[in-house]
Amino acid sequence: MRSCFPCSAGECSNGWMGTKRPGAVLLAALLLAACTTSRQRMPRVAPQTARATPERIQEMVRQAIQLDVAADRAADTLYAPEALVVANARVRFAAPRFAGVGYGGRVTITAATVTLEGRFAWVMVDYRWFNLERNQAEAGRATFVCEEQPSGWKIVHVHSSQVLPWDR
Repeated sequence: MRSCFPCSAGECSNGWMGTKRPGAVLLAALLLAACTTSRQRMPRVAPQTARATPERIQEMVRQAIQLDVAADRAADTLYAPEALVVANARVRFAAPRFAGVGYGGRVTITAATVTLEGRFAWVMVDYRWFNLERNQAEAGRATFVCEEQPSGWKIVHVHSSQVLPWDR
């Protein structure tokens, strides 16, 4: 038995192969283009460890204290422009930057510990300042925070305080 309705699929279909549809070709091309994705590869960046050793960081800190005691402006090159220096709860903008340290004399580092973590380093230092001409001596402790910047390692924060007489 034959149906009087046109076939809905196959060669009898009005929209199948019997007629040309330029819009269908364009639609198929757009769908194919939409399904094609391009993937941009990002370069892989390997994690880097700090390019410093504890000895190198400790030497920078030692140099900062010694240049400060000598009032040498070269000490400024060791600090980042945004560095914050606090001594005995007061912000210091120039030498003497460290608690208990005056002009002249000399300083010795009695203990130092360095912790490196990525591009940051923490340094804890005990120091003693002596001015034999004035018969003065002070002990101090400082904590430095150093950061590896494009121009090299810089001091970004220092906090120092004098050691109390009963803690010496």
